[in-house]
Amino acid sequence: MVLTDRELFLLVICTVFYITLFILVIQNNRRKIQLLQSRLDNIHAMQKMAVIEQRDHDVNSIFSSPVYQRIKQYIASGQNIAEDDWAELTEVVNRVYTGFTDKLFSLYRMSDQDYHVSLLIKIRLQPKDIATLTAHSKESVATTRSRLYQKVFGKKGSTKDWDDFILSI
Repeated sequence: MVLTDRELFLLVICTVFYITLFILVIQNNRRKIQLLQSRLDNIHAMQKMAVIEQRDHDVNSIFSSPVYQRIKQYIASGQNIAEDDWAELTEVVNRVYTGFTDKLFSLYRMSDQDYHVSLLIKIRLQPKDIATLTAHSKESVATTRSRLYQKVFGKKGSTKDWDDFILSI
């Protein structure tokens, strides 16, 4: 079978197109890998800093803080956390775990719900209590935790994976 000039030209154009497309896909994947590697490097650096910083702070100061005591009352009565309490809790956690909020937001731009769930994980609350305090279902809290892991690390993870990460920074 002999190809005409037009068929040969179309074949060359298609080949060049597919090769170009293949190269673009490879470059895009390399950029994604570099971005994920950069995030992982940041995460490892944060975790090392957290271990060092945690030695210098009294974690028990969170559990004895007035806002933590109010949170325990909210859980007992089935209430949501008030807006002022979110700000106070953020301040207490950032005082003990220096830059916790900044570290989280440097990895992924979280919604209030995402941040609140992470903040409550950091103070070691159970998922059912987090659901109560944020006025969401336990399923919604679980979905948030696994989704955040996937957004930050670029791979599927369990709710426990996200919890372990939050507790490590």
